[in-house]
Amino acid sequence: MKRFTIFLLTAVMILTLAACGNSGNGSGNLANGNVVGEAAAGPVYKVDVKELDPDTYPADYPLIAFSDFESAFKKLSSGIYEGTLDNYQDVVDIFGVDGAYYENCDMDYSGELYKYYGWYADNGVSVLVTFKADGNNLKCYAYTGNGIS
Repeated sequence: MKRFTIFLLTAVMILTLAACGNSGNGSGNLANGNVVGEAAAGPVYKVDVKELDPDTYPADYPLIAFSDFESAFKKLSSGIYEGTLDNYQDVVDIFGVDGAYYENCDMDYSGELYKYYGWYADNGVSVLVTFKADGNNLKCYAYTGNGIS
């Protein structure tokens, strides 16, 4: 069971990192630039890149203090592993700020649409979270840490 879980997490990480190389035209923009799991809340920061880059974030993004980021990352990791995170709003609640949406990196894989968001610490550490999209509902799917584990 443990080997299967490791294999599954590795496959998801590879899929997440390769997503933009196989993405379509990036037409999965969200209505009015607002997003959450089920209801709009505040502005969404956008990253306008052709490929996922965990070191690129909007100039106006409110960087998270590393001590808070580290604690939030542990909650994110546990929540995704245990399946207790339901949607985008759950991740926003953990980090205390909206994620930055990689607007040109949506991926359609076998009829399923995946969207990518990043959260960033004040010391260069970040996390990319993959969400499975169903209309405006974003279901937590996977994450990839950058500079943190």
